[in-house]
Amino acid sequence: MSMSTQLLGNCFAVEIGGVDLANIDDSTLDELRDLWMQHKVAVFRDQALSDGELVSFTERMGPLFVHVRDQFRALDRPEIMYISNIENDGRPLGALGDGDLQWHSDQTYTARPVFGTMLYAVEVPADGGDTWFGDLAAAYAAMPEDFRKIVDGRKACFSIEKKNLKRRYETPQYQKDQTPDQWHPLVRTHPYLDRKALYLSPSHMNGVGDLSFEDSETEVERLQDWAARPEFVYKHKWRKNDVVLWDNTSVMHRRDAFPTEQRRFMKRTGFYLPEELGVPF
Repeated sequence: MSMSTQLLGNCFAVEIGGVDLANIDDSTLDELRDLWMQHKVAVFRDQALSDGELVSFTERMGPLFVHVRDQFRALDRPEIMYISNIENDGRPLGALGDGDLQWHSDQTYTARPVFGTMLYAVEVPADGGDTWFGDLAAAYAAMPEDFRKIVDGRKACFSIEKKNLKRRYETPQYQKDQTPDQWHPLVRTHPYLDRKALYLSPSHMNGVGDLSFEDSETEVERLQDWAARPEFVYKHKWRKNDVVLWDNTSVMHRRDAFPTEQRRFMKRTGFYLPEELGVPF
């Protein structure tokens, strides 16, 4: 079966059909990678991946990412993180909290953030739990010139724990020690495409420039409201065995709520940019 494509969002997000991620040749992988970077979000339906196959495909995309929150990693595959509301003996199986409901980009609070994140849907709720993606490249390109001047050349502080955000679980001190706050540009350049995008993670941002926390929040909210306009957004309705891959240099995302009695279980992997390209610029 040959590879097929279908545009899902407003000029971004693409469904790629006719591929089995567990068995894909190098030339098809190169084509898939180019499509993903151009469209920022790629959706693959009806995948059947063992943990080994999931990690193997991820590693072919780039150096493997391992999340600092080790309490939610798969025991025999630390490259896989569980995202779930399921509990075992009263303890959460995976990382799923209120922070997921807010717009964010992954690992912005690290010096070398994860490039691509991939979610594999093992169980999905019947109601809710959709994931929204915001196209930060399109949002930046469409900004009025006076608005764009406000963000060009400025930096923001990104933290593993935002000051005013309640979480389902505490972050242990040793994990905080591994992830000191980072300052990154508010406008990020894609390392391969030379494409500029806003670099937003409202649920991680503790400051903009030399503004106070309160004034920074006002600024971040204004940027979020712009970037989350309907013309820049794609909502993904999950199906079992979906794989969704997104580019953290160019999109932000958030999750919808869903009934607590319904189960949601995702396996998450990620990969870095090469070391020389990994620090946002």
